[in-house]
Amino acid sequence: MKKRKFFLTKAIFDIYRNSLAYISSRVAQFGIGRGQWYFINHLLFGRDGISQEQLSKELFVDSAHTARAVKKLEDGGFVFRKPDLRDARKKNVYVTEKAIAIKDDYHKLYQDLNKILVDGFTPEELKLVRSFFYRMRKNIVSYMGNSERDFPR
Repeated sequence: MKKRKFFLTKAIFDIYRNSLAYISSRVAQFGIGRGQWYFINHLLFGRDGISQEQLSKELFVDSAHTARAVKKLEDGGFVFRKPDLRDARKKNVYVTEKAIAIKDDYHKLYQDLNKILVDGFTPEELKLVRSFFYRMRKNIVSYMGNSERDFPR
């Protein structure tokens, strides 16, 4: 039998697609759609009160996608926009009390997914995997001409 070639990118995409399916099906209970969860996640656990432009930059998505996602989150009562104090042309995006109220349950979804992904790993393996993934992220960010500080944490 011929040995199949291993493609790291295929494994990463498979993990990504299955993780998307896992997350999307579970955030639906909060009224958050597939195209919005990444944005609300970043605002809840990252940087609340940033402009849509900065949000696009930090998430590496185009401004039209960000505008649509923010609009849907706003319509759902999860975020609101208000003019930037330094530049009234910009609107900053903030999470609402409704979003903050689901923060713990929302975070648990990610904790559960992490547990699934690392099931059976030893602490040493986890340390190595984390190190390898962060190095790969640094490599692609560097290759694409971005700095580590521009990359979402």
